[in-house]
Amino acid sequence: MTQTIENLKGWNPYEITIPNNLSADENLVSKVISSFQTDGVIPNIVVNESGELVEGVESLEAAKRLEQKMVMVVIASSAKPQINIKWIPIELLDPHPINAQIYGESEDVTALAESITLNGLQEIFTLKPVDNRYTTIHGHRRRLACLKAGIKVVPAKLENFPTMEDEIAALLAGNEYREKTIEQKSREYLVWLEIEKERAKSRCGRPGEGQGATRDIIAKRVGLGSGVNAEHAIACVKTLDETKGAPDGSVRHQQHEQLKQLLSRTRGVDAAYKLIKPEPPPNKTVQRWTPKEFERVKIINGPHKGAIAVVRIITGPFSSICYIEGDPEDKRHQIAFNQMEALPTPPTSVTQELNQKQQSLGFGSKRSQLLPEVSRNVGPPVEQQSSSITNLNATGDVLVTEVAIALLKLTSKQLHEVMCKVQPELSGAQLEAIWKALEKSLAHKAA
Repeated sequence: MTQTIENLKGWNPYEITIPNNLSADENLVSKVISSFQTDGVIPNIVVNESGELVEGVESLEAAKRLEQKMVMVVIASSAKPQINIKWIPIELLDPHPINAQIYGESEDVTALAESITLNGLQEIFTLKPVDNRYTTIHGHRRRLACLKAGIKVVPAKLENFPTMEDEIAALLAGNEYREKTIEQKSREYLVWLEIEKERAKSRCGRPGEGQGATRDIIAKRVGLGSGVNAEHAIACVKTLDETKGAPDGSVRHQQHEQLKQLLSRTRGVDAAYKLIKPEPPPNKTVQRWTPKEFERVKIINGPHKGAIAVVRIITGPFSSICYIEGDPEDKRHQIAFNQMEALPTPPTSVTQELNQKQQSLGFGSKRSQLLPEVSRNVGPPVEQQSSSITNLNATGDVLVTEVAIALLKLTSKQLHEVMCKVQPELSGAQLEAIWKALEKSLAHKAA
């Protein structure tokens, strides 16, 4: 029945009389209560003008249990044409093809058949006339139960639909409150998506819900919670279909059987999704090349491309202060690690490299050495490193630079010992400030 402002009215649910032929299904009442707690909506309650219930006994019972003092009802005016009920031979009813696709063909209707035998049919069928037969829209389980119970004719209302989408939507709506498995919810979700796509086309550019919002709305409608959860469920159902018919004993057959069992539950998409979730790629940690102090490197990018440089101070995880061979001795440059590479045949020890450097600068091989002799790229722990070799014969800015480099190479303990010899009263905070000032000054000079 079409709802308009004129035929909607607030009504006290306790003042609505229920005919003897209508009784509430407890499972459906629980579904309505659950839906109300989620969405705050109670499905249609239809009454005639005298307040007698026409349709929606489960909704009315749910409203009472929820202690609703007022509910909106649809008034079925006697002036309007009443539903035309026809009695149709059960043998002329055919299942809708989409029903088996979504809900399967092996439902157990034994309990429903026994209820019909004892109490009779409580609801009418909705059928679509097709030639001399009828396609079932609402009542697929009742049809199977009636066949099992030996019922020969059933009451039905006949209805034609403007579009195929409206027809399938009516079929889905008729199954809204039934208990469904994850697989059935997933297949409903896919069908609803197609219906909404067709409806979007018919809007001809008029605004509608965004794709993300549509997916979430449909997921909630079918009982899958969210669009993400629904997509996981769809992936499981797709794999279930792809592995159908796999040879017995094969890995794909075992996967199919596991998925079939998990998807037959009413909840728990995550357990099924874990079976098909792609494994993350192995975490391969690529060792990033880092130069060592006093290592000779080749500059491969930037303004100094092609030059050979000596790393003097590692200023951080990505760059260092370097001396480029051929520059004035007091000139330094800050160069990123990704702009340099190790020379193919580096010296075998720090001592050898320092001696070569001293000789190339004309200092001779008898300069004092503060670094211990260690193999290339092994080096002592940071806290044990001493200051760099210092050219004490230099003067002016060159001497300042050399001394700054040496001081920065000292550990905190070594720096404390040196400074205390100069000024015994220096505090720890003062020492830290001196160290930071040296580092900042040297970095500024290198830039």
